[in-house]
Amino acid sequence: MGYTWRQRLVTAGVALVAALALAGVSGCARGPGDAAPLAVPTFPGSTTSAGASGAKKDDGLPDDCSGLMAADDLGAIFAQPVGTVVVRTIRGVPAPAVGRVERVACTYSRAGETGSAVAPLVDVNIGRYTDDAAARSQWKVNSDVERAGATASDIAIGDATAVVVSRPKETTMLVSYRLDTLTFILPAAQGGGRAPQDVLVDLARRMIPTLVATMPPPSTAPAGPATPATPTADHDPAAGALGR
Repeated sequence: MGYTWRQRLVTAGVALVAALALAGVSGCARGPGDAAPLAVPTFPGSTTSAGASGAKKDDGLPDDCSGLMAADDLGAIFAQPVGTVVVRTIRGVPAPAVGRVERVACTYSRAGETGSAVAPLVDVNIGRYTDDAAARSQWKVNSDVERAGATASDIAIGDATAVVVSRPKETTMLVSYRLDTLTFILPAAQGGGRAPQDVLVDLARRMIPTLVATMPPPSTAPAGPATPATPTADHDPAAGALGR
């Protein structure tokens, strides 16, 4: 039995509606390969603080500690929110008697509501010397003094030599690498649940490459005899960032 013209018209209308509906669904749906890619979060690297021109030099210690490690980068290691850590820089003076040509002390602290420092997280003191022998000699003098009356452990951080000195109120780590000595002082209340030595080694591994980039290439000349420390400088009073 053949379709009447009215039946043909209804059938065509139904087919048209179905085709439009199918086109709408296929136009809105996306397969796995069609989905727009999600944005991948990125994290900024170490940058100097705003307005700190020349914070990182190519031929010496940074004039601003932000050139060594930005406050927010250090804050991330201590699990601090962005913008809640401040850094203070104190530029020291040379000490020709022990071969020290530069000194920079850095204090990283939690910031209060006004932005001022309220609780120190870690102190870092860096000394640069005329040569490897002078740096190592002064490191030995300072570390021997720090060991007195405390628990001390000798460790290696790559090619760097270090000693970790533990006391009830703080942990100190003294490091010697090429021309530089680094003294880290971590208050007992800090560390974020990590072992103090782990925190300090982590910091040293991050800071030493920045310092190496400001050193001259290693000398190829034959090494001469080590110069002994001057007897009148048994202990560098600026060895530690807290004045020890």
